[in-house]
Amino acid sequence: MRFPISAAFLFIHSIRHVHSLEGRAPSRIAITSHVLPLVAAPHPHPILPSSQHLHKRRNGIISILNVSNLDDDETVREDELADIQQDVLTLGGRVYMTNITLASQPYTVVIDTGSSDTWIASSTFQCVSRFSSAVLSQPACGFGALFDKDESKTYVKIPTHTFGVSYTDGEFLTGEMGTEVLGIGGAEDGGQGEGLEVRQTIGVVEQGWWMGDRISSGLMGLAYPTLASNVRDLNYTSVVFSLFEGGTVPPVFSLALSRPTKENPVAGGLLAIGGIPDIPHDGDFVSVPIRPIISNTYAFYSVPVDGFDITPPTPTPRHRAARQQPQTGLTNASNAGLNMIIDSGSSLLYIPDSTADYIASLFSPRAVFAPSSNTYLVPCSASAPRVGVIIGGKSFWMHEDDLMNRGPGAVGTGGIGICTLAVQRQGAGDAVLGDSWLKGVLAVFDVGANEMRFSGREG
Repeated sequence: MRFPISAAFLFIHSIRHVHSLEGRAPSRIAITSHVLPLVAAPHPHPILPSSQHLHKRRNGIISILNVSNLDDDETVREDELADIQQDVLTLGGRVYMTNITLASQPYTVVIDTGSSDTWIASSTFQCVSRFSSAVLSQPACGFGALFDKDESKTYVKIPTHTFGVSYTDGEFLTGEMGTEVLGIGGAEDGGQGEGLEVRQTIGVVEQGWWMGDRISSGLMGLAYPTLASNVRDLNYTSVVFSLFEGGTVPPVFSLALSRPTKENPVAGGLLAIGGIPDIPHDGDFVSVPIRPIISNTYAFYSVPVDGFDITPPTPTPRHRAARQQPQTGLTNASNAGLNMIIDSGSSLLYIPDSTADYIASLFSPRAVFAPSSNTYLVPCSASAPRVGVIIGGKSFWMHEDDLMNRGPGAVGTGGIGICTLAVQRQGAGDAVLGDSWLKGVLAVFDVGANEMRFSGREG
């Protein structure tokens, strides 16, 4: 997606929206009735993992913000503002979906804390080849139920703007923009309480290439409004911020992702709006500030991380012979100044290379780095170290099945033969905490206070 030079002032309106929610942070985190069940599904065409997409988007946004600080005789190269891409499915593995309504009709959409737009595929969607302009059959792009805007009595087209988005794996979508009544959390969506409705600006995609799961019809972004398309001109926010603006819903949402099992391979977890779901957790929250992308401008849910708690495994008789020399290293790997992006659209964790290498070395047999895929691979039967992420002075531990992606639908082979390690090298990209870690916590996004709170769900 290309940003024109005029996008230098794109974020002013979104900053106002964030400021309007400040001071409305709840003194305590209440249990909410606005709870939506999530469904997990494997991405049908996983590609090589990378954290470069977030790094490129962050630097692109900073470049745009810096345009407003240029002197009159200074210029910006177009390539500095071009091809800022969004990510939902580019990391392979699982996607998490929930149900919403548009014009009272139900649709399943992917949720993504790393983007702001909400978009839906049109009933007239034209699927085209990613390599040419050849038209393919509509089912080739794998969407679920399609949105018929002509049948809606509440849809209003925005004729002055178009919608377009591209992704790092070659997927791209174009269409129109409009407003529609969006419902979330009601019984018709599978929710546990009274539903919420808001008139929301959305994209209606009409052409493109998409590697769909044949379940979801679009995407609902949960990030700060800064990342939304045409936010300056159209004066709108992402869905959760739209819901919070009315003042009746506390400006908080939370995620409790589940670990799919053989018995329930599509278990996804819960998304709660206005508080937390009524689920078991250790009851002791830690709070950390969300880091602005620049000055007071917020985009991603980026939080400070103290380091990593790493405990080597006790070798089993089967694997003792494979460990010729004792492994040495810090059991508490400090990473001063490290910020990590909370991203439900990412399956893996991307951490400093030296820490990832150390963790990989502790498996028995040890994990092996595959240059062809830029990932660590490990036998699914290996003995694993215990790994925790330290936030606010507290260690949040990863389950062994998540650390090795053993579960059904996980990145890699799902527990048979060789598994993809959930902890990978950050490289030149941003540090990311994906769903392999999120499944062990109750994550609270307190956008009213611009902070995140975490409570453990693992022992």
